[in-house]
Amino acid sequence: MLALRTASIDPDAQGRRLAQARIAGNLADVDLSSVMTLEDAEDVSDATVRALGWAQIGYALVGTHPAVARTLRLGGPVVGPLLREAILDDGGTLRLPRGALGASVGLTFMIGRSFPFTDEEATTARNALGACAACRLDLHIVGRRTALPTVLDERAATADLGLEVAHVAGPWIDGWMSADIAAGEASLAIDGNVVARGHGRDVMGDPLNAVAWLARHLADRGSGLNGGDLVSVGSCCGLAQVLPGQILTARLGGLGPISLRLC
Repeated sequence: MLALRTASIDPDAQGRRLAQARIAGNLADVDLSSVMTLEDAEDVSDATVRALGWAQIGYALVGTHPAVARTLRLGGPVVGPLLREAILDDGGTLRLPRGALGASVGLTFMIGRSFPFTDEEATTARNALGACAACRLDLHIVGRRTALPTVLDERAATADLGLEVAHVAGPWIDGWMSADIAAGEASLAIDGNVVARGHGRDVMGDPLNAVAWLARHLADRGSGLNGGDLVSVGSCCGLAQVLPGQILTARLGGLGPISLRLC
């Protein structure tokens, strides 16, 4: 099917402004309410990545947890680029940018082979498990690069890099395939006090369902997941508002802690 795009959109100009805001940590003078289709939104996001000159190493999902979708007024999951330059070491420091919406805890999977491998392979959680080579804990920050439109939707969120800001990478998990990651309890603490709890199953019933959903989403666009891609599946415990000066600590099941200091 031929994708329709809005003639009035200038993805490169919007992408340059969003990239400048991403680097400076401030808000751009860009009104994303002019983005009328998801195809337009993806064009703006792609243009932003080009303007940044950063390396996309996978995908990050937002809105896979129902509470996060409600908070951000998203009708479903949003896909953003997972950028190498946005991945931080455990115990690192982040200057919290303007437009930050909150922090949460989730999982990141490394894809081990093309998924779907053939047109006939079903994009199910079971097949996603077979396609994933590794899994790790993920502490992430989401936020905006522009204040317009005032009320978010999937198009504006997609155009704005999928609301991605930063990820703290935990260690790869030994024996994760035999663990019940859906039952694992996730928690986010701020300055030692737990402020959000949830479970792996709060991500679309099973975190691997999110990987399968993304594979279908990409296949519908003539693409797919490839070996080496990383997939951050979104929040297991909802979003918590954060402020400069705080220390965030993430756990999931017996994993963690991993931490991030905000300044």
